[in-house]
Amino acid sequence: MPGGQSERILGECLACRSVYAAQQWADGAIKPIGAKNGCRCGSTEFRAIENPTLDGRQEEDPIGE
Repeated sequence: MPGGQSERILGECLACRSVYAAQQWADGAIKPIGAKNGCRCGSTEFRAIENPTLDGRQEEDPIGE
């Protein structure tokens, strides 16, 4: 991401695990799209979901790998 640009991702709220379409900025900040004040639970902390499954959660690593 060149400076000032963002990438569209899935972001998961760290407090309640709600998943949002989000933008990740070059500085690492993750902001949910259409939720100016953060998550509906009140949290403003999100993490990127790297390998989403159909339900929007991050796919767990297989046991033993």
